[in-house]
Amino acid sequence: MLLSAASSIYFRNALCTISYYEAGYVQLVWSEAAATADELQALYGHTLQVLKHHRTGRLLTDHRLRQPLPLTAQHWISQQWIPQAVREAGYSHCAIIENQTPLGRLAARAVGDEVAVPLKFQFFNDLSEAAAWLTKA
Repeated sequence: MLLSAASSIYFRNALCTISYYEAGYVQLVWSEAAATADELQALYGHTLQVLKHHRTGRLLTDHRLRQPLPLTAQHWISQQWIPQAVREAGYSHCAIIENQTPLGRLAARAVGDEVAVPLKFQFFNDLSEAAAWLTKA
């Protein structure tokens, strides 16, 4: 399956690139850079804005290179950011490309285990499969 071209890169820094895809989802591609709590919260603030701007509740997040997040960041994402994104942007589906390290995979799954709002998420090893799942959602 060919992936659709990004209609726009919304935000980019050393930590992550946020793009909107014409198939109707937002994609985060993480780098190997370690994030501070402030940088992480700012990045997720941008993510919320692009979800709202494009009126989509679908997110593809590529964790293959992302550094494992500290517990405080994991809790903030699961208990504050995700519920806010569900309320404000209709966030409903998340496709996660798994991290290359066991610790990175464990950290991402820990966030999913703590989510207490209705959010469908699935883990993938392949970008094409993740994009296909989101476009069918």
